Amino acid sequence: MLKKIDSLYIQLIEFCEKKRSKWFLYFISLIESIFFPFPTDPFLILFVLAEKKYLKLAFLTTFFSVVGGIIAYYIGNLLWEYVNPILELYYPKMNNLITMFERDFLEYGIILIVIGGVSPFPYKITCIAAGILGIDILIFIFCSFFSRGIRFYLVSLITYKYGEQSIGLIRKNIFLVTAILTLIFLFFILRKF
Repeated sequence: MLKKIDSLYIQLIEFCEKKRSKWFLYFISLIESIFFPFPTDPFLILFVLAEKKYLKLAFLTTFFSVVGGIIAYYIGNLLWEYVNPILELYYPKMNNLITMFERDFLEYGIILIVIGGVSPFPYKITCIAAGILGIDILIFIFCSFFSRGIRFYLVSLITYKYGEQSIGLIRKNIFLVTAILTLIFLFFILRKF
């Protein structure tokens, strides 16, 4: 069993070393922001291990992730245009609750986008919610570049510095960054009361 895992690992690294294979990583990064159920990080780790470089990989992975996020944003925005009139007509109480939630989300939306971009929470849900709630697209793009950039840069840098040992370090750091951002978010909410 161990030999099969080692063989698969070697095959994956060899694939990642091929010249055009990076487009696979960028494609995964794009679709992960829209619908793909697996995070981009394990793919990015393999490419950094194979390439022995990280800056360009981190930047382009971030870029394609944000492009996918913009697509998901507009899917949410378009979806809401069709769903909202139905809610207003048949479920006015629910529509009032959504309006109240929207007001609160717009106040804290930037922090939520940043948390969604860095944390293990699915970024695609953050993007669709931002589109549904009509967060300003430029703010959404800026916050997405910031948060996804931090995440992919950290993953890439740690992988570059620590090689295969980085997987445990990345898991710890992603959760640490998420915890810090969540505490900041809670501070802003509790400060109101």
